[in-house]
Amino acid sequence: MSIEKITEKIISEAQEYADNAVAEARKQEEEIINKALEDADKILLNVQNNIKAESDKVFSRRNSLAQLETRKMILQAKQDAVNECFERAVSEVYNMDEEKYIDFLVHILIDIGVKEGEVLFNKKDAETVGSKVIVLANEKGNKFSLSTNTIDAKGGFKLVSGKVEITATIESIVDDIKEEITPDVVKALFD
Repeated sequence: MSIEKITEKIISEAQEYADNAVAEARKQEEEIINKALEDADKILLNVQNNIKAESDKVFSRRNSLAQLETRKMILQAKQDAVNECFERAVSEVYNMDEEKYIDFLVHILIDIGVKEGEVLFNKKDAETVGSKVIVLANEKGNKFSLSTNTIDAKGGFKLVSGKVEITATIESIVDDIKEEITPDVVKALFD
């Protein structure tokens, strides 16, 4: 065999080896790229699932918070309506016909159970109805006197008998019955 043929054979074998190595490298490259794409798809799917789960949690929390705020606003509106009813009740009593108002005050004064003492009214009531209330209450065997001092109230009175002071203002009377009748007011307003 000549040198040329040996050289040719070596070159041919080297070429074949190189071609096989390149083919094997391309095959491995394709496998690596396919695996990388497959892994990327899995990662992307995982990220998308995590984003969806997190967004669902955020939406759920925000929705719950919104519902809570709505309930609080409704409750506050109902409480405001109930308070408005009690404020109107105070106003209704204070603005009732003078004769009915006097009768109302006399009954409260007598129902207290104390038979004597000094009665303090607000300035307006002291001037307009105070003496009439005292006279009518005393006709029932009591010994009340009209005080020259006044109280700060929309209506009603304060009775001072010795060291005992009894507040019977319209506001305090409504406040005293407020807790008891609030369920009835709520039922009447919202049922």
